[in-house]
Amino acid sequence: MREKDPDLDMKKRIFDLISQSPGVHFREISRRLDAPTGALEYHLHQMEKRDMIVAKQEGKYKRYYAEGKVGSAEKRLLSYLRKDIPRGILIHLMLHPGARHRDIKEALSVGGPILSFHLRKMVRDGLVREVDEGTKRLFVADPDAVSKSLIMYKRSFMDDLVDSFADTWLDM
Repeated sequence: MREKDPDLDMKKRIFDLISQSPGVHFREISRRLDAPTGALEYHLHQMEKRDMIVAKQEGKYKRYYAEGKVGSAEKRLLSYLRKDIPRGILIHLMLHPGARHRDIKEALSVGGPILSFHLRKMVRDGLVREVDEGTKRLFVADPDAVSKSLIMYKRSFMDDLVDSFADTWLDM
């Protein structure tokens, strides 16, 4: 009887995690799989070389996606959804379309400059749109894409806010 290959088993565990949690970054993979960083670096590099996964550098994070499973627009959206404040902003706007800056600031208990920083990036990248009605109102540009990603990958976020959103959204 053939022995099980530990490298193959580790690659399968890595690939399964990346497939179920697209946009996951290196430290999160290491934490979830309890994998030593040296071995994880080796396996990720080998999997990239063999076109099994794709890595995308986003700021200080290198995010991983299963090859051919996630398009570029969804990658951009998932990179925001993997961060607490942008995810909170998008969920708030999904549940309260047309919210103002101060509404979001109060709901998320986040400072104004930090909120402005994230909103500016999200408007620039086309995830959020502003409508000026005397005061600026904010909307999710593509609510269907956001709700689909939040619901499809809700288990991978490990966030009660996402669970609550998914339950509310599916009941609507």
